[in-house]
Amino acid sequence: MNVYSTSRDGLGRRGLRWAVLLLCLFSVSLQARETRIYDTRTMLVDGVYRVGAHIEFDLNDTLNDALRNGVPLTVELRIEVLRERRWLWPETVAELRQRFELQYHALSRSYLVRNYSTGAKLSFPTLEEALAYIGNVYNLPLIDAHLLEPDQRYLVRMRVDIDVEALPTPVRLWAYLSSQWSLKSDWKQWPLQP
Repeated sequence: MNVYSTSRDGLGRRGLRWAVLLLCLFSVSLQARETRIYDTRTMLVDGVYRVGAHIEFDLNDTLNDALRNGVPLTVELRIEVLRERRWLWPETVAELRQRFELQYHALSRSYLVRNYSTGAKLSFPTLEEALAYIGNVYNLPLIDAHLLEPDQRYLVRMRVDIDVEALPTPVRLWAYLSSQWSLKSDWKQWPLQP
């Protein structure tokens, strides 16, 4: 009887240890960093809807280390205009992708940002300033107003992430297998209004 209860206690203790370990791992994942989109707005300027927002980036250690070791990161901002439908899921009316390459230049100890849309290349002394530049979405043309039907309701939604396909080939495999290479935000959605 004692042998049975001793082995039973051993199993109970091991189970408790596993439960505590899983709880610790779960609490670490709950504290994971996230990228946040806020202060979203749309404006109608000269017949064109324009979008604005602020993005607050929080790079994890993996992404920071990759940057410091010369791996360029391509940050992709995805914006969609959706038409609401009564019985079906929303229809995508327009899609816009804004891409930035973020790179650390070890010789000058600065962060370089290249805007793929405009071709502009800027240098920043700190990572925070480079990310603030990328995260300041201001007056970005979205869709011509004449392409929208007046009696329909439209939504705008926005998301940001790292473009894994743009990573160097040796790193890309690790990025697919690990969530540490993600910068993904949740979709931020709001009504399209002038």
